[in-house]
Formats: sequence, C-alpha cells, structure tokens
Amino acid sequence: MRASDLVVKCLVAEGVDHIFGIPGEENIDLMESLNDSGIEFILTRHEQSAAFMAGIQARMSFKPRVCLSTLGPGATNLVTGVADAYLSNSPLIAITGQAGADRCSPPQKQVIDVQAMMRPITKESITIRAPNKVSIAVRRAFDVAMHERPGPVHLELPEDVMKMATEGDAIPYCEPEHVRPDKRSMSEIAEMIMESSKPLVIAGQGVIRSNAVKQLREFCTRWNIPVVHTWFGAGSVPYDDRNSLNTTGVRASDNVREAYQKADLIIMVGFDVIEFAPQYWNIGERKEMLYIGECPAGQSEHMTPDVQVVGGLKYVLQVLTDMGSMKEPWAEDIRARMHAILEMDVTDVGRIKPQNVLKVLRKRMGKQDIVVSDVGAHLIWLAKHYPVYKENTLILDNGLISMGVAVPGAIGAKMQYPDRRVAAVCGDGGFMMTMAELATAKERGVGFVTLIFNDGGYGLIKMKMEAAYGRSTGCEFTNPDFVALARSFGAEGYRVSGKDELESVLGDCLGRDALAVIDVPIDYGENGALTR
Repeated sequence: MRASDLVVKCLVAEGVDHIFGIPGEENIDLMESLNDSGIEFILTRHEQSAAFMAGIQARMSFKPRVCLSTLGPGATNLVTGVADAYLSNSPLIAITGQAGADRCSPPQKQVIDVQAMMRPITKESITIRAPNKVSIAVRRAFDVAMHERPGPVHLELPEDVMKMATEGDAIPYCEPEHVRPDKRSMSEIAEMIMESSKPLVIAGQGVIRSNAVKQLREFCTRWNIPVVHTWFGAGSVPYDDRNSLNTTGVRASDNVREAYQKADLIIMVGFDVIEFAPQYWNIGERKEMLYIGECPAGQSEHMTPDVQVVGGLKYVLQVLTDMGSMKEPWAEDIRARMHAILEMDVTDVGRIKPQNVLKVLRKRMGKQDIVVSDVGAHLIWLAKHYPVYKENTLILDNGLISMGVAVPGAIGAKMQYPDRRVAAVCGDGGFMMTMAELATAKERGVGFVTLIFNDGGYGLIKMKMEAAYGRSTGCEFTNPDFVALARSFGAEGYRVSGKDELESVLGDCLGRDALAVIDVPIDYGENGALTR
C-alpha cells in the first residue's frame, strides 16, 4: 500500500469519521485513499472555515477533529482557524500537503515552510519524512492534541512520501488512568474551604473537557458555594441552580462583579488564565486562592494560588463533596440583582434592542440547544444577557476571538449534535466573512438559523473609537440584501421589523430545522452599557 493509505488507516483507527477541507494537487493521493475508507470528506468554501468547523467540533466533544488543506495558500488560509483552536484548547488535527523534496530546495512556486509557520500556533508541528514514520506520527499527533491542556497539532504530508510503498498498521491508543486522591490528602483543602466565609468558584473549560460537570454541580450544592463561569465554561452549573451566577468575563462591567470583590476565597476549578484575566477578578477584599485542575495553573502577575491540586478533576471534586459541610449563603442578593438585569423590560424604538433579541432567542431555544456566537458587540451582549442551562450550549470565544466563526461553527455544532437546534448569532461584518459556507450547509442538508445583528458597521469598535477620540473612522459599510443573498445560496431569508415578528419567524425556522438567515435591524444605542 501507499503511505497515504496507511495515513488513512491510522485516521480510521483514531475514530475519524469526517474531514473538513479543500483538496489540492499535493494531496491527491490522500484524497484517493479516503475514497474507500468510510471517512467522509466535507468540501468547504474556504480553508479557514474548515478549521473553524473542525475546531468547534473538537471544542464541544473534546475529541480530535480534522481539517485539511494543500500546501502554500491553502495552508496559510488554515492559520486563523488553527490559531483559534490553539487559544481555545481545542484538540484539532490540521493536515496540510507539501511539495516533494525536489521542489523544496530551493523552494519553487507555492512552497513555504509550513511546519515553521504552524509551530507558534500549535502544540507541535510534525512532518512525515519517510513512509515508515506514518503510524507513529499520526498516533503522536492525536496524543499530543489531547494531552492536557489540549490544542491543535499540525501534520504535514509531503507528496513524494505519500506516493511511496510501505507496510504497517495503526498504533493503538492506550487510555491513561488518573490517580484518585484519598480523603487524607484532601483534608487540608476541605479545611481551607470550611474556614472561608465567602468562597466563590470560578468554573473554567477544564470542568467540561474533564467530564466533571456533574461533580462540580454536586460540589457546589453540598458546600452551598456560588459559582461564576468563564465564557468557555458557561453552563457547567445551570442558570436556574441556586448557586449559579451565570457567565462572567466582561472585565469591569460584569453583572456579578460584586461577587469576586467580596469573596475571601477563590476556588478556580478547571480554570485557565486566558479565560478571564486575573486582574479583573482578583479585586476588592483580600482573598486566598485555591486551584483545582488536571495540569498546573500557570503563571500570572495577579494570580498566585495558595494551594494547587493537580489530578483527575472529577475525582478530586467527588472527594471534596463527600467531605462537604453546608456554608451559609452570602451571594443571594447578587444573584437576585443579576436575574433582575436579565429580566428587565426594555422598549424598542424603531430598531430592535439586543436585550429583546436575546430574550426571544432564549425563549425559542431549548435548554440543550446550541448558540454559536461570532465576534462583535453581540458577543458581549450574549455573555451578559443570555441564561445558560447546560455546558457547550453557548459557544463564546475568549481566545483568538476571530470574526467569521459563527456560520462555520454552527455547521460543525449541528453535525456534532444533529438532534439539537442550532443558531448562529453574527454581526453583519462577521457574517460577510464566511457566508459562503451557507452553500456547504445546503449541500450537506445541515439546518440552522443565522441571526444577523445588522447595524451597518463595526459597532463595538466604533463605540470605542468615539469614547477615546470623540469620532470614528473606517467602521461603517454598506450591506447587500441579506434576504436575497441567503436565498441565492438555497437558504431561506427573512427580514423582521420587531421582536414579535422575530419570535414568530425564529420559532418557525427552528421548528422546521430550516437553513435560514434572519436579518435583524439592531439598535446598538445601549452599547455603552457593555463596558460600564
């Protein structure tokens, strides 16, 4: 068999069932090997979108997902999506083609050092230089991608090596076993919690990727400790739980900022520094810090844990739960004020206010349905005003924070969870960046609804320019007819004029699992409230 056949054989052994991407001349052997493998190749309209689709799936499932490009410009197009996976701790496998050795030195057309380009934005960048290295290279790529903290790995396949004959088989995966702590080793931690009067949990993405959501909820219930969630950890404890303070991470204007001002013990559970900069929560009263995770906390000027517990997260939480003692409630007023903010009535004048769009969206989405947010003012509105009841149902980016992620991300999410309703929430600018993937969704029969917050510009940047200099520049643009544009891709297109019409159209589209775009004229006049 050819080396490309062995690559595919190894991918099958790793559980890969589909690959997102665009083929090229330098990976035609791999494409041929995929033909009879059972792995579905999903042709996207842009390589960046392929990486977004795979990255969102990897983030939601915490299993490696795969995207593919050719060399040169195909590989450079992958970069934004790979970097997004890197800062989101998503176990992405980015496969690129490469020219054979005779074209690389000196480099000929389209040849760049892709391995070097990928190194800063991946956990490892691997080139397969001989056919007998295929099995170990593929196994290493998947192993490194999944090792805590997870992240993308680049796998480069030179075209001359892929054509070579080889023998071999896939290397089997060996499941690691986390060491389970005993009560004696946890007694100091339990005492630390008992001695605090105002403990607060900050729940990060590590809770979800370690499958410890159930244990976190039981821990908070047994000890009666309030919990705030990072954007990546949203929904680990549901909004209607008495201990949930919903989602945090909007710096100085968080709805529940008072909670971490008053806390005397911060319990970081599965938390990564990138998720919420410590200088924004290590404020107010002097506080002790307890870190619990599956790898060390990392370093930050404003975060120096007094105690770190590194081990199997769900087992640590279970032991601490068993040792739990009910604490007196201290954040009930903060939680009540947060609920009041989210439930406050606002009146539309002409265009629809973001708060009302999100109320309609929350009403029409089930607790397990999925919202994938793009980047812009609407991202912050979602973070502050959208109640979350289950993990991985509000997909917010607080890593690379790249525009254009929502439409391809919604495709990936819907393919991952076909029985759930999925909505992409975009600004008009972000939508225009990857709207071509509506064609991919149509071809694949993937149904989801895209809500466009249409304000004719980059509203958040405009607001910040005006706050800093009293004027803005380069932030306004003219949009196409989004209804006609959606229909040209084979999707349904709607333009609404009020929240009642939005609720009717959105409910109908979600109920039919339609591929639809809804143009929402948005009133961003209250954007200033996002940063107050």
